[in-house]
Amino acid sequence: MQSAVLLCVVAVVGGVSAMSVTPFGHVSKGLCPNITNKEDFDPVPYLGRWYEMERFFMIWENHMDCVNAIYNDLGEGEVEVHNTARTQGGAFTDIIGSAEVTEPGVLLVHFPGHVAAKYHVLDTDYETFTAVYNCVQEANLKFEYAWILSRSMTMDEATLETARQVFISNNIDINFFSTTYQGDDCPYLP
Repeated sequence: MQSAVLLCVVAVVGGVSAMSVTPFGHVSKGLCPNITNKEDFDPVPYLGRWYEMERFFMIWENHMDCVNAIYNDLGEGEVEVHNTARTQGGAFTDIIGSAEVTEPGVLLVHFPGHVAAKYHVLDTDYETFTAVYNCVQEANLKFEYAWILSRSMTMDEATLETARQVFISNNIDINFFSTTYQGDDCPYLP
């Protein structure tokens, strides 16, 4: 599985960015918005498991459910990123990478065989929700990646609305979100 939490493939082939050929994320005309990251982001309380509640379309997560990410401290400012999901055929899939904080609220995530991608934590309370976003500009097109994650398999409507409001306040259209199934039948790691 490609990154459920953050992976933006920007491979360059023959001088043409793969992003301009294939829409890996949600694509639309326009400019990426100016966003505000969580300035006082602390990676330590962010560690642990997060369940994906909603996401923008991403080719590598197409038809996947039960998506979650587990962050573990690797020391020296590095975090392990272990993303898991269930494929359309019902198989368990995962990918393991790493991340480091590069500026307040921004992590640079690395997965084997992929170009590193930025992970913008727009906001989090560390206990119930996190709002994560990235946008890549290619000419007059923007490729958007967005996730609402929860510490539990469910999220109450008030918390979900709080998370959505983070995107709205950053001029990000929340109409592109779709719900990710989470349930007792999901193949979660212990």
